Amino acid sequence: MKFRITVPATSANIGPGFDAMGLALSLYNRFEINQADRTKVLGCEEQFAGPDNLFLQAFRHAAGLLGIGVPEIELTVDAEIPLARGLGSSAAMIVGGVAAAFVAAGMGGEGFDEDEKRRIFEIAAALEGHPDNAAPAVFGGFCSSILKNEDSPRAFYARCSVDPNWRFHALIPPFELSTRKARAALPDSIPRRDAVFNLGRAALLALAFQTRRLDLVTAACEDKIHQPYRAPLIAGYEEITRMCEKTGARAVWLSGAGPTIMVLSSGGAGTKELFAVLNRELESRPEGAWRQLALRADDTGLKVEVS
Repeated sequence: MKFRITVPATSANIGPGFDAMGLALSLYNRFEINQADRTKVLGCEEQFAGPDNLFLQAFRHAAGLLGIGVPEIELTVDAEIPLARGLGSSAAMIVGGVAAAFVAAGMGGEGFDEDEKRRIFEIAAALEGHPDNAAPAVFGGFCSSILKNEDSPRAFYARCSVDPNWRFHALIPPFELSTRKARAALPDSIPRRDAVFNLGRAALLALAFQTRRLDLVTAACEDKIHQPYRAPLIAGYEEITRMCEKTGARAVWLSGAGPTIMVLSSGGAGTKELFAVLNRELESRPEGAWRQLALRADDTGLKVEVS
């Protein structure tokens, strides 16, 4: 048994779509799995190389659901997705582990079919507790998704391709923000007017991606449910988002739980200028230099190659 699995990074929430919307990006975690006498993890820091590795946890869980024994494997991780930055690193590990169990069960030899992908997504979404990263990690493109109920979760999704000309600039700060801390900052309840504000924009945003209406993305990409409460946790958030809006960004949002800020540009003539302006500003931040990654949407999602 030898195979490779590739899972893209994801940007979830996308403004008003809290825990429900996500986008796959051209940044990847790659996993090589070989049969072995004992399980070991290569290619990552020692603290992540033990039996509690998130990939291995998902692998064992999915193997149990599929009714197969858990084989001993040598897992080699090549991770481009930075940890704890709001770019779906946990979802990539979970989706990769679940997908590996499906291959071990004899599936995916010529790539996963739609039913297999749907089952991988459903297991991964249940493990994560919300489906907004798992859906684009599995299916690619832009996805809206839900868990039907929390006691016995079933996951549902709809997806569309993203305009290939759009560019996504991931502005990555020199510090981490744990999802647990970011969730703890959220209030237990919100005013009705804020819920209505987000509902309208989330509906419009989904159609804006589907119809490739960049003007509607600009209008709809606002939020009152999570970003205002998480912004104080991110040094430089207010200054950087204002700078992005002034220098030609078409939309700006907090990627996932943060702290990465995602900037959408049209991919036209102004994109290089925007990229250069952002780089100059981000390199001189008082909290330390930020990185900027210019990315495209990934329209494929999860991939498997079986030798």
